[in-house]
Order: sequence, then C-alpha cells, then structure tokens
Amino acid sequence: MKKEMFLLLVYKKQGTGPAIVFVHGFLSGGHSFDFIIEDLAATHTVYVVDLPGIGESQIEKSDYQVEDYAKEVAEVLEQEGVEEAVWVGHSMGGYVALAAVEEKIAPVSQLVLLFSSDLADGEEAREKREKQKGEIREKGVDVFVDSMIENFFPEGSSEESIDYMRKVAKYATPEGMVYQLTAMQQRPERTTVITEGSIPVAIIEGTNDSIMKPIETDGPNVQKVRIPTGHMGMVEKPALVIDAIRMVLTKDD
Repeated sequence: MKKEMFLLLVYKKQGTGPAIVFVHGFLSGGHSFDFIIEDLAATHTVYVVDLPGIGESQIEKSDYQVEDYAKEVAEVLEQEGVEEAVWVGHSMGGYVALAAVEEKIAPVSQLVLLFSSDLADGEEAREKREKQKGEIREKGVDVFVDSMIENFFPEGSSEESIDYMRKVAKYATPEGMVYQLTAMQQRPERTTVITEGSIPVAIIEGTNDSIMKPIETDGPNVQKVRIPTGHMGMVEKPALVIDAIRMVLTKDD
C-alpha cells in the first residue's frame, strides 16, 4: 500500500473500485487496519488515514473536534478526486464518520460503525478522559499505552495481537492523543443519524467487546452484524471483520 501525504496528513491508498475510507480510533492508527485492507482492496479503492498527531501525520491546530477530523479526511478524499465513499469508522473513528454525515462534511454513500457508538460521553466518561489526559502529559505515551492496551482485548487474546496494537498505539504524540480525548469528551450524541437518516448504516459489534455497549436502534436503513471479537477485532480476528464488512457492503453494491 503506497503512502501519500496531503497537507500534513499521511494516508495510504490501495486497490481499485468504489472508494472506502477507514478512520481509526483512540489508542490506534491507520496500521490497525493492516490485516483487513489487502482483501478489501481486491474490489475497492481503500484509503486509510492517520489522524493528526498519530503516525506520521502532523498537528496543524491547537485543538480538534470530531468535526475537524472529518474535514481533514474529507480533504484527502477531495484531493484524490473521490466524489463519494463508504466511511468505516472504528471506535472514535465512528464518531468522526457520524460527524461527516450529520454535518454534511463529505458525500458518504454508506456509514459503517465498527465497534463504535452513536452516544455522547456521560459525566463519568468525561471525568475519566480528563484523568487520562493528565496521565499522558505526566508519564508519556508509552507508559499510558502499556497501562491501557490490554483492556481493548478480551481474555485469552493472543500476545501477538496485543503486542501489535501496542506498537501501533505508541506511534503517536502526546498532543495527538490528548486532542483525541478532548474531541471524544465534547462530541454530541448522534443517534438521529442512525434512526432517521437516509444513508445506509451498518453496525458491526463484537460480542466480546467490553469497551462499547451495543447500539440500540430500529432505524429503517440500519443493518447490524455481531461477531465474536473484542474491541480490536480487525487485529484479533481479521477474517471475521473482513466477512462482516463484505456482508454489509454486498447488500448495497
């Protein structure tokens, strides 16, 4: 997969066909999708973006909201001449993708929420994130990642998978991680995007995901797939995630 750069944002592009853009979550990066991209690139043009302060992407602002991240991703797609794309958002990346839809930041043909949520943070979650920001500033990225990464995997997960994501998560700046935490703290609830929107929405949930609660919805344009993985299913059990994504894409292709 070839690396590209637009402004200060680094992204990778692979394959031909309808466009899919993958947006990563917190304690993550574009490399978290490495095990599922090659298969999907056989039938689609796949874009994988590192958000500001993550990987090699640089920070351009003094703070970020999820809408700002969505605009950065949209600028990459515009630069590439992509008129419309499926947005696959993992965890926090789902909040970014929801913002892109609700704020009409980019033409989204389908929204895929991968181990994500449509809700805003509650008070307890906001306080927890504030504490985490202090830990990152005081102790640094490496110590914070080491203390957190195993929580994203279910019991019995392979050490190889955990170590892989540990390396991915550490490829970040303290500022980049703190900005992500702030963006998540301040994001609004976006349930109406799912329940009332006209864009097809697919929800992929892990039955062993202890990070995200299942999304409750009866939206007419929603399809839901549940697979036996944890929060980092695309690394833990990539074949299941590939099958789930292909299942929801096939329905609308």
